[in-house]
Amino acid sequence: MTRHMLQNVCCPDFIFHGTEKRMTNQQADVHEPYERRALLLHLGDVLETVFCLSQCADEYASIGEAVAGNDALAGFTLLGFVDARMTPRDFIRRASGAFFVWPKALLDEALNRPMLASTVKHDLFEDHAAGWRAYADERRKDVPWFGDDVPDVAQSTAPAHAASEQSPASKEEDKEGPSRYSTWPWPNKSE
Repeated sequence: MTRHMLQNVCCPDFIFHGTEKRMTNQQADVHEPYERRALLLHLGDVLETVFCLSQCADEYASIGEAVAGNDALAGFTLLGFVDARMTPRDFIRRASGAFFVWPKALLDEALNRPMLASTVKHDLFEDHAAGWRAYADERRKDVPWFGDDVPDVAQSTAPAHAASEQSPASKEEDKEGPSRYSTWPWPNKSE
């Protein structure tokens, strides 16, 4: 008899709620490396898009013109989600701002899911809600949680990826402490 059948036959619902939640979290943990990989692959696609667009950015007045006038750019799906009126140089600047934190964030032990999406939404889709929804839906094919818990309106006027200011004393303390990458995903050899 399966656990589900047992639950329906002899156990009230409340007994299994804690187990269900734990299993869901374990399943999420199992998928996280694949989701990180999918986001890293997407980051590579973004970098390729930025590079290719930078090669012809001065030839076009807008992303729409660039995609229509250059067959090589038509294959980059990200360009189809952003505002077609955006200039290529503005796209390059915004995409760089949106994604530069991703490599470090994807290597952090605890994944800051809202931050990954909010930098993109704020920097690349600030005035293009329909494009953001389409982009987030496309990302969710590989990463189901992408874009969840991202506010509709930015919480402040500062960039979503702005670095926190630290005093010189706290920066020195950071230098003395272990790197945040020293053990993850590999075990700490000193323990």
